[in-house]
Amino acid sequence: MQSPNAGSLFGIDINEFSQNVNFQVLARTVDFLYLRSSGSGSGRFRVDRKFLEFAKASRDFGIPVGAYHYALPTTSLPAADAQADDFANILQQGFGTGDYGDLFPVIDVEAPLDKSLTTEQLVNWVDRFRRRFESKTRRRLMIYTGAFFIDLYNNFYIPGRGFPLSNMPLWIAMYTSIPGNPPIPKDQGGWTRWRIWQYSESGNVNGVDSPTDLNFGPNNIDLLRPPRDVAGLRVYEDARNIYVSWNPNPDVDLGGYNIFLNSNYVATLNKGRNSYVIPKSKYGVTATSPVNIGVEAFDTDGDFSKERTIVTLNRGQRNVQFTNSEFYIDENGNFHFL
Repeated sequence: MQSPNAGSLFGIDINEFSQNVNFQVLARTVDFLYLRSSGSGSGRFRVDRKFLEFAKASRDFGIPVGAYHYALPTTSLPAADAQADDFANILQQGFGTGDYGDLFPVIDVEAPLDKSLTTEQLVNWVDRFRRRFESKTRRRLMIYTGAFFIDLYNNFYIPGRGFPLSNMPLWIAMYTSIPGNPPIPKDQGGWTRWRIWQYSESGNVNGVDSPTDLNFGPNNIDLLRPPRDVAGLRVYEDARNIYVSWNPNPDVDLGGYNIFLNSNYVATLNKGRNSYVIPKSKYGVTATSPVNIGVEAFDTDGDFSKERTIVTLNRGQRNVQFTNSEFYIDENGNFHFL
């Protein structure tokens, strides 16, 4: 996998055992922060005793923050659903209804160590958790795991299926202080790049008194968070069409946009487009029909804007009317008013 570089972000992860955490100092020390929200290592779902407090403090001091769940895979796929549901619920308690954190939510997979599961059982359980969580939240899930653990479970490889988990963003734990470890994580589990690399479990950081996990991140925080909400949404109409435009999203990993009319899907545009013409006749829009236009961005990981930006046309008032001589459409499909 890749080496960190001078532009790599720096982050830590903390939990209820972290001592004397000073978030005002951390805001000047780290680029991102992860919190343990919960765990099921005992077989029962348990909330980290400091999560709610730490989540509020992180937001209060403007630290980009996410959270992880320490999972316990078993042979029971319904147990994966239950843990995913509990994780989604506690994230909303910490960050707000419909809010699952600034950064990727994370499933922490580093057990069982006794090989009581087959590789296929382990991978199927994690995949079930991932699919359940993502379907409930519309957020992409990152996986945290150790290089040793991937090796323990046959490189997460399933004959005939390959590497089912390798399309998840990867947070890899591989400590450079352990004799025999390579200088950077090796390609494994179907991954050739990490999104976060936890390179130490015993670092010293201003703002935390106890030894702390240290992490390299990507070169831009956009690669850890969903795309920004669409800004500057403008909606106009003439007798035939509805004209929609917005400010281009600045996200470095922007994939494109989805457009909706009254919550019904209309179109997907690539990242070079920031306007669209909706023919009224195609969607049965009359002079008195309600018109709510929504636009959301999505990134190359498949994450969506946290909130869909919506503009409502007031059909009870005369809306601005345009003719074809008052705008043009460029080679990228964007329209411009003259």
